[in-house]
Amino acid sequence: MAERDDGPIDDPDLVLPPAVPVGRDSTAGVAVLGHLRRQTAALITADAGVSEGAEDAVHAARVAARRLRSGLRVYGDLLRDDVSAQLRPELAWYAGTLSPARDLEVFAQSLATAEDTHGFADALLPWLHLRLDRAVRSAVEDSRSERAGALRAALVELSRAPRFVDLASKRAPKVLAPRVLRADERAARQLERLRPGDDSDLWHGARITAKRARYAAEVGAPAIGRAAEDLAVLWSTITEPLGEAQDAVIQRTLVLDRVDDPAVPLSAGEAFVCGVYVASTHDREVEAHRRAREAWKHSRDEHRRLRRSVAP
Repeated sequence: MAERDDGPIDDPDLVLPPAVPVGRDSTAGVAVLGHLRRQTAALITADAGVSEGAEDAVHAARVAARRLRSGLRVYGDLLRDDVSAQLRPELAWYAGTLSPARDLEVFAQSLATAEDTHGFADALLPWLHLRLDRAVRSAVEDSRSERAGALRAALVELSRAPRFVDLASKRAPKVLAPRVLRADERAARQLERLRPGDDSDLWHGARITAKRARYAAEVGAPAIGRAAEDLAVLWSTITEPLGEAQDAVIQRTLVLDRVDDPAVPLSAGEAFVCGVYVASTHDREVEAHRRAREAWKHSRDEHRRLRRSVAP
């Protein structure tokens, strides 16, 4: 059985070289290679866990796919052969196959641990668990598909021997810092325009760009230094309430699906508590947006300081 840093694997074709150390004197190519190897290893490990039913594997696999996709979006121009444009849609597809299971998993866990749901959990949890079982089976089936296998193979091939453009041979801080700042600026612009109560899709878009800014800073941090690391932490404080808002939107949709499911009719009392819950999700969403907005307002001065420190 072949080995890699995080343990044994059965398929030698998926074995990766060790992650490369990255510092301020590293080239941009070395910094990007380090990111590719770390996140590809994380995806392969979690993907195997999805097939085995390992706890939290769905979440870990989806996060690794999103980090790889965001990294390729921000730094993909440093790779030859248009590999970023080829892999990003496949990573989006892969993460999308995991999303239904993860959304249901989060909702079921939150209901199972809630102290007082006034009968809501009893009305919803059996239905949620059935949906979750189906979603997990679908995710496993997709994970074992030829398309997923081809994606894993392409990521491993890229992580073993990427082909970089000439710019990647320059020092990482000089090359990566402008890309970190561009991703950061896009996220800041979107947040500045939004207010609590604005359309859910606009806030979700802001969350996506904030996550990209965070991931861009995380990739750059080993070479750029503490300022990029702190910038990533700043964005994580913004994305946390934005994630809670999106959970409220998703859970509202799931409850409405439950109400409309003719195969499992609700009693009048169950329909009532579902309606109360749907109304509460609107309040939770707006409150989460308010907290994200407040966190952003309180972070502005620190954000400007960090941008100045990241600039090459």
